[in-house]
Amino acid sequence: MTEMRSMVGIHIDLEKTFGSMREAVVITQTDRKIIFANRAAEQIFGYTREELIGNTSRHLYEILEDYEAIGEYNANIAQTHEGRKYAVNFKRRNKTLVTCEILSTPLFDPEVGLAGFLFIARDISDRIALENKAEQASAILEDAIESISEGFALYGKDDRLVICNENYKKIYPESADMMQPGSSFRDILAHGLANQQYDTGRLSEEQWLEERMSRHREADGAVIEQKLGDGTWLRISEKKTRSSGTAGIRSDITELKTAQNELIEAYANITILTDSLSCAISEVDLEGNCRFANEIAAKFLNSTINELIGTNYRKSLSAELQSQLEAPYGRAMEGERSKVEVEGVFPDGLRRNMQIEYIPKPDVSGRINGLIIFATDITNRKKIERTLAELYSVTSTRKLGIDAKIQQILRIGCEHFDLPFGIISRIVGNTYSINWAQCPNGELEAGASFPLGDTYCSHTIEADKPIAIAHTAKSELALHPCYRAFALEAYIGVPLLVDGERYGTINFTSADVRQRPFTKTDKEIIRQFADWVGNEIARQQDHDELMEAKVRLERIASVDDLTSILNRRAFLERANTEVARFRRTQETFSAVLIDIDHFKSINDTYGHGVGDEVLKRFTAVVGKLLRAVDVFGRVGGEEFCVLLDRTGPADALMVAERIRETVTTDCKLPGVADGVSCSMGIATISNDDVEFSTLLQRADVALYQAKNNGRNSCCAYQDDMIREAGSAAAFSNSE
Repeated sequence: MTEMRSMVGIHIDLEKTFGSMREAVVITQTDRKIIFANRAAEQIFGYTREELIGNTSRHLYEILEDYEAIGEYNANIAQTHEGRKYAVNFKRRNKTLVTCEILSTPLFDPEVGLAGFLFIARDISDRIALENKAEQASAILEDAIESISEGFALYGKDDRLVICNENYKKIYPESADMMQPGSSFRDILAHGLANQQYDTGRLSEEQWLEERMSRHREADGAVIEQKLGDGTWLRISEKKTRSSGTAGIRSDITELKTAQNELIEAYANITILTDSLSCAISEVDLEGNCRFANEIAAKFLNSTINELIGTNYRKSLSAELQSQLEAPYGRAMEGERSKVEVEGVFPDGLRRNMQIEYIPKPDVSGRINGLIIFATDITNRKKIERTLAELYSVTSTRKLGIDAKIQQILRIGCEHFDLPFGIISRIVGNTYSINWAQCPNGELEAGASFPLGDTYCSHTIEADKPIAIAHTAKSELALHPCYRAFALEAYIGVPLLVDGERYGTINFTSADVRQRPFTKTDKEIIRQFADWVGNEIARQQDHDELMEAKVRLERIASVDDLTSILNRRAFLERANTEVARFRRTQETFSAVLIDIDHFKSINDTYGHGVGDEVLKRFTAVVGKLLRAVDVFGRVGGEEFCVLLDRTGPADALMVAERIRETVTTDCKLPGVADGVSCSMGIATISNDDVEFSTLLQRADVALYQAKNNGRNSCCAYQDDMIREAGSAAAFSNSE
């Protein structure tokens, strides 16, 4: 149906009338069947007009109750002849929901009366979503404002209250009832003023109100201090918003104001107080001109207090110091309390580490009108920190030996005390000797000795504690021989103990007067130096003794007690090393296995004492015939073995014959009638030998053959030699 007859007989073309509208237009009969829907209805509901026309709108409603409620609305508007607007959720064909604002009105035919209903639907889903977001944002804003610990209030461009937090109301309890959205700032202020909420000072209420309104209208972010009738002080900061409103913060600064007043009262006695302190204190105005300085500040600046007042003393500082101070000074002038550590040469000529703190000084209205400056000399503290860190690093490392460690300790000491010479002495009797020295140009040499009585350290030894002198010419040592002999103006020294016993001293000196006097801390530091050096010397002595003991133990473990040559274990270890070397280098060697002939008979006939003498005489004779590179060891009771370095079979046999002949002639003892002889078996290393035991086995086979040949003979191993049961295998396997 695309047309409808009007009450005066005019036909209305529905498609032309409603077809291009952006809102959905739906016409139903009284039974709620749809007889017309425009194109916008298709887009909003997701159904074609063919699917809509002829059906009721029931399937469009998400909830049945909504459909039934609309039916009741239709009955009501049919009776009242009044249109109606409402919102409802519709269900599209794709099951998604759309929220529409509905305008419905009854349609009447002049002949039959109520003919149907006209519905105009507008999709308001996006608007609903935006409204929800706005509500959420408003809730978040309210939560954020309530979380502010200070009082907060926002006034609109008409200067009426938009929102404030509870803290704002608590700050102004007399005006809290007036603090409702829409109330003007002036009315709220006047209400509090009428209830004596504010301390107007010397101003009348009208003057105070106008002045406060003037500052409120400016709202330039400047800090305003406000005193309430109960004595509370507030700091107020107001600023214009982009929408021409005014946002303000109120902070309770009562404690701060109390402290400021106490500071002002105490300022009258500041000269006495500051001069009793160990730090430099000064005050400057916004141009940097000095208003106040204590004695220490004047000393650092190489000036007097009167000379400093009114001058910009920052200009007297070196460029090095000015560059370090520029940033914190600037921040302080902007109202930020700042602290900085600097290092440089000050006007009095001394290089210092200083901790400088700038404290902005406000006037009674809260505006910064200058700075109070605290400057503390932390040179010694910094030196101590660096010195202890370096000492720990040096003494804890294992990369340095004792000499390198002690030289480093002396260097650290010279740097710490600002003295060029450092000495660790050894004192024996009345002799003072330099063991280690640190000096700029090698003026001091280790080993130099002096009479103890002519040295500064004689006083240190006598006192048995640290001695420190910054200016010898003005001390009790000015007439002592040490001053005439060495002319050292600055000296600090302490006795050096090693394992509780006096070893010597550690001292640092200079020919120049020390500008800073020595402190108790300096004496403790040099005592720490002495403790560390003493520990290092004691540790080195313990290490040396340990090494000597180790050498002795190794000798005891590897040398035969009777003959003083290698014992069986040590010889076999050395022999296996030689085999491994041969396999790397192919440098040949030969083994000569020696047995003293009829040694058991000598023991049985002459006694073991004589037998021992034979063994000692035998090893002495053989040892003289060997080279330093040869290896000689006792491998059994009367059995010995020699490793001939770089010696082949033929040469080994020649050496063996020379040994045998020399033993026969030189190894004679009184009372031993038949003399002493020996038999030898010779074998040369081969590529088949992985361990010494195989080489020794071949030498043993050759020795067995030499004995079969009648003893007192030498025999080189041949491949066709046959060893009887119980031969070298038994010997080699016994290890």
